[in-house]
Amino acid sequence: MLGFDTSAYINGQRDHLPLVTFPSVWSVIEEAIDDHRIILPREVYRELTAKDDDLAAWIEERSAAVILPSQDVQREAGRLMAEFPQRGVRNVADPFVIAEALLRGFTVTTYEGRSFSGVPTVRWGRSMPGICQHFDVKCCTLPVALEMLGAEF
Repeated sequence: MLGFDTSAYINGQRDHLPLVTFPSVWSVIEEAIDDHRIILPREVYRELTAKDDDLAAWIEERSAAVILPSQDVQREAGRLMAEFPQRGVRNVADPFVIAEALLRGFTVTTYEGRSFSGVPTVRWGRSMPGICQHFDVKCCTLPVALEMLGAEF
């Protein structure tokens, strides 16, 4: 099971694998969301639908898959926020994605913490991959997640 953070969708669709050019990639992701191999936390959904664009329209079609944070997830997210204070409004979903991963034992998918060439950024330790490593949560990028889903193009 995978949990995509907001950057996996934004960077994936806008920068690396645009929906109009790579529709088969997003069909795999749609299917994985629909059958719950990719979870869609409410906070990620909210971040993606905050902007009125094609990505928001695409994810709104998956609204039935949105999961609400359980009390355990909320507690764990609170602990994460206390240890790693928020870095801004765009990262509200991060502690919830990591909390879900901790409690469900899945891999986080993100584009945070690395440059376009894959080199870790200066703030890697305070980004999703660094925080995931701190809590022993597996973390990967979108191409690795697609491989985990068994996608072949």
